Amino acid sequence: MTKKRGISLLALVACLAIGGCGGDPLPPAPAAAGSSQPATGTPAASGSASAYPMPAGWPSPEFPLPPGGTASGPRATDTAVSFRISGVDTETAKGFYAESLPGLGYADTHNANLAIVRYEGNGLKILVQDEQSGTARVTITKTAD
Repeated sequence: MTKKRGISLLALVACLAIGGCGGDPLPPAPAAAGSSQPATGTPAASGSASAYPMPAGWPSPEFPLPPGGTASGPRATDTAVSFRISGVDTETAKGFYAESLPGLGYADTHNANLAIVRYEGNGLKILVQDEQSGTARVTITKTAD
């Protein structure tokens, strides 16, 4: 009898749903206004936070980035935006969002036992998770049009 090796369909679906299996299932982000390049965050200046520009038509025009962080690997669809935060480690990114997002109208909705931090508010759901490379992956989905 031979054993089959691989990942079960259920595990694959769960893995892709939370973006934890590597790869980027979303297409490239739309170009920023007046640019032929995808939207990207800018590096923080003098310790202040920068922002990631969200696609046109989203409930929020931009999303905060931790001081020293930059957004890379942006991907976007009509309902989801996903990017990596470089320049800071995952725990720093999670700490920044734990302090800043509640003040911007987002409720912390994650289970403390999970490695994925979740927030919801302003028509958006936000997941912050470790990319296994020491960087954070932020995935933002629309909850309402």
